[in-house]
Amino acid sequence: MNRKVPPLKTITAFESVIRLGSVTKAANELFVTHGAISKQIAALEDWLGRPLFEANRKQMRPLPDAVTWAQTLAQLLDTLDSSAAQMRGDQRARPLQVIAPSTLATRWLIPRSWHFSEQHKTIALQVRHTDTGENWQEIPFDVAIRTDRDLPAAMPSRKIFEEQLTMALSPRLAAQANLWRPADILKLRLLASQTRSGELERWLAAASLSGAGTAISEFPHFYLALEAALAGGGALVCPRHTLADQFARGDLIEPWPQIRVAGPSFHVLWRDRTETPPDVQLFVDWLEKQSSPHFGLATEPS
Repeated sequence: MNRKVPPLKTITAFESVIRLGSVTKAANELFVTHGAISKQIAALEDWLGRPLFEANRKQMRPLPDAVTWAQTLAQLLDTLDSSAAQMRGDQRARPLQVIAPSTLATRWLIPRSWHFSEQHKTIALQVRHTDTGENWQEIPFDVAIRTDRDLPAAMPSRKIFEEQLTMALSPRLAAQANLWRPADILKLRLLASQTRSGELERWLAAASLSGAGTAISEFPHFYLALEAALAGGGALVCPRHTLADQFARGDLIEPWPQIRVAGPSFHVLWRDRTETPPDVQLFVDWLEKQSSPHFGLATEPS
């Protein structure tokens, strides 16, 4: 079979840049130079015949479909890593398959997963994101993270955090908009997604506002709306906990933190009702610790 796949080094560099959000961090993780990562990204774009990032390379903002592809590549690399460990006869690396909603997986869980791997080197953590509409119960998993709207009674579960929704936008757009009161947000383009319907209307109601007559751009998926918000394309109602890193780094700002509405609660669950497997218990305990408000950025040790 003649498979047309890009060189492994280019894939590894690209996935690391997307996951860590930085060429410098990717270079440190892979023990190469900043220039070497940039060279591999350029080689991958040349192989594909198209760009993966926006034209302004100082920001290194990935294009939306590049983010989706990187998530797929991450799963493939995890599988390759696990199978290679088995071929080496490394019995210490036990795979632990975790599935989680797309935004939570890519923006919160995966950036923190290295903490777990550092603490538990005998467990090969494999994170797979799920999209709205997928039947996640048909996907192989040891641990699943779901919202309270999607909890099967047949599986044991534990709540890890309750989400809050807030209006957010890029610092650049906020500086241009001259926001003083909540009603000023209606001067901007508002962003929404079909997968999170009703969240914009709920925030506007909490702020005693009506969106009638306001320009609203609706995207099919939240991650596309989020990329638009990060790029300064409008204001978006965002999950405050899930995007904690983006707020902490200043990629997003929250003009009115006093106006938040309740979002879904997230729960961790597993299949075995009789006895919790030891590796699952370790991950659940770690996840609860990471979900604590006392923990900060994904780059901070736990």
